[in-house]
Amino acid sequence: MKVILIPCGATEWRDSGRLLGRVEVPLTDEGRARCGQWAALFGDERPVCIYHSSDELATETAALIAKPLKVPTKSIRGLDEVDVGLWAGLTQEQLKSRYESAFRQLCESPLNVSAPDGETFGEAVERVTRSLKKKLKRNGGAVTGFVMRPLALAATRCDMEERPMSEFWATSMQADAPVVLDCTTKPAQATQVGSQ
Repeated sequence: MKVILIPCGATEWRDSGRLLGRVEVPLTDEGRARCGQWAALFGDERPVCIYHSSDELATETAALIAKPLKVPTKSIRGLDEVDVGLWAGLTQEQLKSRYESAFRQLCESPLNVSAPDGETFGEAVERVTRSLKKKLKRNGGAVTGFVMRPLALAATRCDMEERPMSEFWATSMQADAPVVLDCTTKPAQATQVGSQ
């Protein structure tokens, strides 16, 4: 079974290094164009369906990819981004300077971190991975795509590749292109889309 993890398309916030959280921001023109390019790269890894978190950014990203592939999309609330509360809109440097100990913990042991007015990262990771695995179980062995915002995508990737959660933050900062996970191996093996 293969899973395609697809980040939401580019936004001005993401391009400037700002933490999105659940804030609704539009795709840039470049972000829209990149989604179309991703769809053309799937080749043999073409998904039978693209699931996405319930926000507008993921919904639009999924639609832009699904349209040329002629595959359906479906929203799953359990894939929603980690609620980062008051951290939304901060850059990594701002987060590091304003919340130094929390940032250090985010890089070392993120499951215990809770952003002010947000949710606990551990609870969010559990919610996201549980929702994805439930959908995969129902889909059998078909190639399936999942569009998520950076933190939810990073949590999923770390879980499926059996990476330590200490890599969670760095993985979220690098979530800028789809990856195909081959889940027939343990841990899952990742391949960047278009690099086969």
